[in-house]
Amino acid sequence: MLLFRPINLNDMYEYRTEPFGEFEKHILTDSSGKHQITFVPDYGACILSMQLHGVQVLDGYTTPIELDLNRWGKSGLLFPFPNRLANGLYEWGGIAYRFPLNDPTTGTALHGFGMDKAFKVVTAQTEEKTARIACRYEYDGKFDSYPFPFAIQVDYELSDEGSFQMSYTCWNTGEAPLPWGFGWHPYFCVSERVEDSRLQTPPLDMIGVDEQMIPTGKRYAYTEFIQPKLISATVLDNCFAPTQKEADNLQIQLEGERGKLTYWQETGPGKLNYVQLFTPPDRKSIAIEPMSCNVDAFNNQDGLIKLQPGDQASGRFGVRFQARD
Repeated sequence: MLLFRPINLNDMYEYRTEPFGEFEKHILTDSSGKHQITFVPDYGACILSMQLHGVQVLDGYTTPIELDLNRWGKSGLLFPFPNRLANGLYEWGGIAYRFPLNDPTTGTALHGFGMDKAFKVVTAQTEEKTARIACRYEYDGKFDSYPFPFAIQVDYELSDEGSFQMSYTCWNTGEAPLPWGFGWHPYFCVSERVEDSRLQTPPLDMIGVDEQMIPTGKRYAYTEFIQPKLISATVLDNCFAPTQKEADNLQIQLEGERGKLTYWQETGPGKLNYVQLFTPPDRKSIAIEPMSCNVDAFNNQDGLIKLQPGDQASGRFGVRFQARD
């Protein structure tokens, strides 16, 4: 069982809270003011902003109304599954379940139910050049669509080197196995317009999908950005998997007028072996979304974590940023 430590920050970092409409905004900043994150534990532990080397690299919500509307799911935590579930239906242990359909365009259930749930800050601590905040949510199995109790903790780590890392752990606190998937939904911006940003990815397999954006079982080689290239007019809303299965992490680089951002996610058995790339209609940013499983994994089992009672699943991902001189 996790042991909670009391909040204990030294003078290198400041940790404070401020009113944010009906919510409370938590602010973690270093003494220079160059490295800072703000987040709202009571609304899915949603990260509102991320500043590294004095540069805002995250397109988040700026007002309580925006947060409450949750348009585009900015920086939402995605559980117990990321992405889409076909018709909201799945079968587990010989029993059929159905999630509410919240994406009428495709007739699917989208991103589970975690984005607005109330987390609690359970630890806050620093080392010499790093600060960490841990937030936890306990689910009692109350929804008929997912009657499987679990606990989840996310740890936010901010470094003086201009990096941010998120790690997560889910525990099965119930008495039966449960299906599990996790993701995050951040929008990164290194230029005023996404067209002016250069994207670089490793060789990827693009997941083929049907008209509901549900996988067809086919995969296609995707090498469009294996060399740094302007995003320009490219429109993305696709799920990808690393082609090189032997790697233990996936890295994607985004470079623009504000600097160079390197995104990474841990890969390997039970980790984050899928990523969704999405350019929203306003063309101000690009979503780079780590996912532990494929789209519709509750049905196709692709990357699905089957968590036994008392067991846990975990993973890590993050960004490093170099500001322009």
